[in-house]
Amino acid sequence: MLVTVEGIVIGRRSVGETSCFIDVLTDEYGVIEATAHGVKKLTSKNAGSTALFTYSKFCFSKTGTRYTLNSAEPKYNFLGISGDIEYLSLAAYFADVMKYSSASEQEADGHLRFMAITLYELDKKRRPPELIKAVFEMYVSVLLGFAPDLRACRECADYESDKMYFDYDDPGIICGDCIKEQTVSGSDIIPITADILYALRYIVYSPVDRIYKLEAGADVISELSGITEKYLLKQLDRSFKSLDYYKSIKL
Repeated sequence: MLVTVEGIVIGRRSVGETSCFIDVLTDEYGVIEATAHGVKKLTSKNAGSTALFTYSKFCFSKTGTRYTLNSAEPKYNFLGISGDIEYLSLAAYFADVMKYSSASEQEADGHLRFMAITLYELDKKRRPPELIKAVFEMYVSVLLGFAPDLRACRECADYESDKMYFDYDDPGIICGDCIKEQTVSGSDIIPITADILYALRYIVYSPVDRIYKLEAGADVISELSGITEKYLLKQLDRSFKSLDYYKSIKL
């Protein structure tokens, strides 16, 4: 059986001297793990199409649940990512999140476009890496069905108050008046500024082609990144070595 699909190479592991396993993010089949014979040879016609973080059109032979690459045609190479270790380490972290959260043989509608837009932002380096990280973490949470309810205070429906709080355990917001009536001991609830609330709402409720247009100052970005990181890892109930590496090079 032949399968033709567009996707992004988000993982690549050597097999012997000339071949690789590649992980390809697709909308139709989630993440496909395929054997790519001979792609490490300089003369391989598929070498460029199977490079890490390349958007290509693939033709696979499928036998049972196993895929083997027949041919590939590159559509876009995000070559600028590899020129900066900070952006490259973020791309590796994003790829790990996608590999973990996109099951094989299950439709993952919207994931491919989102990843392509994200890699494009890393490639062009027009925005601070920490802002791209924060937007990715919160928006991928939305894609996975973990969107927090940021429309208004969950108790009184106030859209915005002098004091607002974000609840990690019951994802949403609570105003300062209502939180006094709550038992917060042992709960994971933090105060957030109006700027942070605006940024979170922007990411969660904007269309995917606008999420990276968010503008924020350095202090807001730093705080936002901490919130979105904790939120995503709490939903997935795990961390990632690639995230640890990204944080280590920023020290």
